[in-house]
Amino acid sequence: MSIGSFMGFLLANSIYPLNTKRFNDVSTIIYAQNTPIHIFHSQDEKLRIHTTVEEVDPLYLKILLEREDKYFFSHPGINPFALLRAVYQRIQYGHVISGGSTISMQTARLLEPRPRKLISKFIECFRALQLEWHFSKKEILNIYMTLAPFGGNIEGVHAATMTYFQKSAKQLSPSEIALLVALVQSPTRLHPIHYPERAYLARNTLLAFMAKKHLIDEENFNIHTLADLPSSKNKFPREIPHLAWRLKKQYPNDIKIHTTIDLNLQKKIEFLLSRYQRSFPPQSNTAIFIVEHRKNKPVVYIASRDFYNENDHGFVDYICAFRSPGSTLKPFIFGLGFDLGVVKPESYLLDERRRFGAYYPRNFDKNIHGVVKAEEALALSLNIPVVDLLNRIGVMRFLSLLKEAGITPQLPRSFDSPSLAIALGGLGLSLEQLVSLYSALARDGKVMPISYLDTQISSTEHALFSEHAAQQVTTILKVDLENNRRFSLKTGTSYGYRDTWVIGYDQQYVIGIWTGIPDGSPMSPLLARDLVVPLFQKVVAVLPEKEMPSLQKFSSPTMVLKKSSQHISDQKNVHKTVPTLIFPVDDTIVELERQASQYKAIPLSVTGGKRPYTWLIDGKPLYIGTWKQKEFWMPEKNGYYTITLIDANGQTAKANIELSSNQQIADAS
Repeated sequence: MSIGSFMGFLLANSIYPLNTKRFNDVSTIIYAQNTPIHIFHSQDEKLRIHTTVEEVDPLYLKILLEREDKYFFSHPGINPFALLRAVYQRIQYGHVISGGSTISMQTARLLEPRPRKLISKFIECFRALQLEWHFSKKEILNIYMTLAPFGGNIEGVHAATMTYFQKSAKQLSPSEIALLVALVQSPTRLHPIHYPERAYLARNTLLAFMAKKHLIDEENFNIHTLADLPSSKNKFPREIPHLAWRLKKQYPNDIKIHTTIDLNLQKKIEFLLSRYQRSFPPQSNTAIFIVEHRKNKPVVYIASRDFYNENDHGFVDYICAFRSPGSTLKPFIFGLGFDLGVVKPESYLLDERRRFGAYYPRNFDKNIHGVVKAEEALALSLNIPVVDLLNRIGVMRFLSLLKEAGITPQLPRSFDSPSLAIALGGLGLSLEQLVSLYSALARDGKVMPISYLDTQISSTEHALFSEHAAQQVTTILKVDLENNRRFSLKTGTSYGYRDTWVIGYDQQYVIGIWTGIPDGSPMSPLLARDLVVPLFQKVVAVLPEKEMPSLQKFSSPTMVLKKSSQHISDQKNVHKTVPTLIFPVDDTIVELERQASQYKAIPLSVTGGKRPYTWLIDGKPLYIGTWKQKEFWMPEKNGYYTITLIDANGQTAKANIELSSNQQIADAS
């Protein structure tokens, strides 16, 4: 090439730069455990998967180059001898006998499709020279193998092998390679599903060429000429669509996104939900979000029960949707109170009807419980004590805690400033945000952003609570589930029963479940007890158990899974013995003795059952989580009472008694 020609090429190259838009517009693939779970179309609606030399079978490359461009690695982009031969054959025979296009020229045509005219051939030659100037031979092959057409909207070798053979391009049989190399020459006319006879003949012709060139032996030739053609296209995966779309939007420049999802666990819980959701209210929806909290990596992401169900607004991602969290923030108000020294688990709080300015909270069960310990108030999910505690801590201080955790709640527009109502769900939070908060409790008070990418390095954690405060909350919330699994558990129901939440964690996982009707219609107040908590237990049963260091570092007793205002379901009893009250005895009169200005304490004694125990007087808690078989009760007055004991398995023993003083007996006589 003369200096003048070279300078002319450089000038033309700068005026008419290469257009690689089609090569850059490829399908995004979402992976879970190196398995494709969702493949998107390109912007021009092609299934075009980026393919490199390293990702294809070496024999495919040999056949491709031998058939299409044996001098690929030696020419500058065009092969003058091949072009002259093609022109001569066209003139002599009146039609194309052999093509003169190199791989580089074909690649140029794939980048910029044009009508097959003579002028187009000159443009392709120029573009081929540009490709050779800007890219290495290997890079040109990568572009070719990404854009090569294989019928319909399938482009690229990898897309073709997934569509027709349901496998990667790394290990292909001779018959599969022959079909691919033949198909790219005329993807419509030789389509193996639409025109199997033509495809069969073209494939076997190429197999004969391979045998002639000694690229396969005679035995392989005989075997693979009899191989079946693909009879249908394999569907590309469209799993976990909510997460897939979310990550594609979040990482628009990434064509391969590797998630932390445990695919086996995801499918098990999807199946579980599909079976269980039939029992839920019509038009309701459910989201389940599970995070392995040691590295804060999500392993299950079910954002609705059916992405494609428009009636249930299944396309909405309910893991990210803002809803009222009900009472699920109570552990964090108590945790902050423990941390600040405002209250301790054994501190006494007053549960009585009272106003906080214009705010008048009431308990879920509409009852009041008098003087209760802080740990009891949290375990029973009482409303009035937690509002009082938030009032003492300060609303803005609590919101600052959420901000430290990276949580930005949705505050009501109708209020000039946040109010105490946030303690009972008077703000908007997402399931993802709540699971992130609870993971901080599971991590001894240390918060860390949730990371969805398997390759992403976890951010540095920082303390949200002290380890002591986090462990105190964990202990209070701890319950015994079926199969001897121990979880710290909290339920929540929003105002009007529009949302139901169950969030729990153990040494490895944080599980969050939300159920509600998308338009905010009310549901049954018993939904949590009857359906959502049982669903939580079924999810726990699916989780793999691993030997982990125990979270239990304090001597505080494990709380019993109750049927009280936490509205949690009854458990299947796994009992060695049934608890029996030794004293008081059912249907008896117990004599009260005075000591100074008050009555003497009455012993409460039990045998059997599983510790720890909970004692109730007329349905109100007296002792929660006690390991003693004997406690004492100091009644304030005589009368009729029901004494109830609940053991750790939820088994109960009751005694209906009458308390009578000496004066009463004397008067009666």
